[in-house]
Amino acid sequence: MSERHRLLQRETAGTVISRFLLRIVLYFWALTILFPVVWMIYSSFKTPKEFMTNVWGWPNDIYLVNYIKAWIKADISKYVLNTLILSVCTVVLYFLFISTTSYVLAKYKFKLNRFFRGFYFIAMMIPSVLVLVPLYFQLESLKSGITDNLFTLIIVYTVQAIPGGIFLLTGFMKGINNSFIEAAVIDGANEWKIYSNIVIPFTKPVLFFLCLTNFMSTWNEYTTALTFLTSPENYTISIGVQRMTSIFSYDNEHGAVFAGLVISMLPILILYAIFQKQILRGTDSSEGLK
Repeated sequence: MSERHRLLQRETAGTVISRFLLRIVLYFWALTILFPVVWMIYSSFKTPKEFMTNVWGWPNDIYLVNYIKAWIKADISKYVLNTLILSVCTVVLYFLFISTTSYVLAKYKFKLNRFFRGFYFIAMMIPSVLVLVPLYFQLESLKSGITDNLFTLIIVYTVQAIPGGIFLLTGFMKGINNSFIEAAVIDGANEWKIYSNIVIPFTKPVLFFLCLTNFMSTWNEYTTALTFLTSPENYTISIGVQRMTSIFSYDNEHGAVFAGLVISMLPILILYAIFQKQILRGTDSSEGLK
């Protein structure tokens, strides 16, 4: 057996061992992530007494009262509705702003084109938490109570997310062959038809990915909502979960706390389960350019 053949065998064995060790590490990492989620789900069906006496074990019976308590007593239903309105409206505005602005920056040449692209790039690099307090006082100085409003929070979330979305989407729209747009212009298509019938279909995968991740981040956002919202009727699900924890933990109703947590994360899990392939394909521009 030649020295080269033995070297290839050693390399192959080393590759197999490395792959095996990597899989062990990944399995262990996945287990450390999944176990708390699974534990939270089955603990949400335990009675208060059963939870205290059998923290890690499976429940003996399905105790659905925890979900009723979380939904009614802790007002999770109201918080879910507020967060749903907030997330949907934010995604709609986000879609309109990034799709139209990116189209103009990608396909139109004008003097301030580079300036605006640089502006959005710089704005994307600034952490939103750094401007949170100045933004709060600036809005509060305009009108007292304007910050404690879901509409204001929708505008804030949209503005914060726009720079990153435009920066990513502009690059994808630049990849659209100009011959499609030129052919549409020759056929008499106006700007709206070019935008809706050519630009949007070609960038649909990445647009869907950006809007879906924006919905998820808005649903889970906590810091800005806690800073702006002061009225319980305007609370989002993230603030509501914190409030629910303080309510139920006092009476050792930990199962109800876990039930509220399951309700809060259920929409995101459903979205991810349904659109998993779209999320994984969202950063592939070739999906839209055909």
